[in-house]
Amino acid sequence: MGKTLRRYMMRELGSAFMTGLGVFTFILLVSRMLELVDLVMARGVPGYRVAEIFAYVLPGFLEITFPMALLLSVVVVFGRLASDGELVALRTAGLSLYQMLGPVLRFALIISVATFLLSSWARPWANNAIKETLLEVARERATAALRPKMFNNDFSGLVVYVDRIDQENGVMDGVMVADERDSYRRTSMMARRGRVISPRGDSNLYLQLLDGTSLSFHAGQESYDKTEFASLEVNLALADMKTVAGEKPRPRDMYLGTLLSTRRRLLDVGDRALEETIELNRKLIMPVAALVLALFGVPLGIQKTRTVRARGFAVSLVVILGYFLLFSGSVTVVRSSTAPPVLIMWLPNLIFAAGALLLTDRAARDRLQYPPMANWPQLLRRREKGNDGS
Repeated sequence: MGKTLRRYMMRELGSAFMTGLGVFTFILLVSRMLELVDLVMARGVPGYRVAEIFAYVLPGFLEITFPMALLLSVVVVFGRLASDGELVALRTAGLSLYQMLGPVLRFALIISVATFLLSSWARPWANNAIKETLLEVARERATAALRPKMFNNDFSGLVVYVDRIDQENGVMDGVMVADERDSYRRTSMMARRGRVISPRGDSNLYLQLLDGTSLSFHAGQESYDKTEFASLEVNLALADMKTVAGEKPRPRDMYLGTLLSTRRRLLDVGDRALEETIELNRKLIMPVAALVLALFGVPLGIQKTRTVRARGFAVSLVVILGYFLLFSGSVTVVRSSTAPPVLIMWLPNLIFAAGALLLTDRAARDRLQYPPMANWPQLLRRREKGNDGS
């Protein structure tokens, strides 16, 4: 295949890919957009913070929409080549379908590498950035919820009184706290200064009290305990912080190197490391899926039709739905049984790869170029007339 033709096909694939990427990403982001709008309208989160969260959410969706958009681009491009007669012209010029796969595989390899980078680096980085941003948002909201010279009861089980708040650095003067979260004990704390903090590596928010006194009253006792402290941290236990991951990092938030070392350490102590194994295979399965779906889309796209884009979108949705149903089912089977995780999770790729090879071979031999089923009765009648005339 000549350089001009390769550039032409790469350009067509790139254009269709970007269109499909925008469509599929928008569809997947619709539900998340509603949550982000709720952050602004109902919870008072600043717009720039919502924009940050939105940007950090994208890598996780792009990891999925890259293979989806690649399949759509291959189906649309080869469908247009077939509908415009360009496919026939290329075959007349001596090019086989296998030779036309060169630009497709090159483009698919680029998307596969990009998908691997998204799953191995971009998505873990974005997930950790989301947690940090949510912590910062919660800290800002906790500080903003405190009003000077008022009894603030926005925190579950806590009543906080602040005499003065420095809006620049968030330092509070004259802080009193009534803690009634324990049914057997009530604690009152008075401090000269205080501030809201979030220690590094901790997913909780604390009200740090400096230079104060704590009085604890126990149920059934007439006496109380008095404690002088230089620094005391009170867990604010915000409800919003339930959405932030705990102290133990999730496998989906780990970089590839960290995930490998964590899995190896767990296996050494006899742990099955199931979630780590699932995530490790996922990081490899999605890039390979891009190559498999691109090859699968070639024979699906060479059917002649007038509505190339509409048909390409419909066919792509059906194939994508089938693939991800199989993939989700394989993950469910791995989690609920003792079957080998690697074999079960790679089964969708193996099935689609076998189907892609079979359909591509049939297409290369012109076995997929049957007349539309709607024209079969007319063709049969013509054949019968021809037999009668003979």
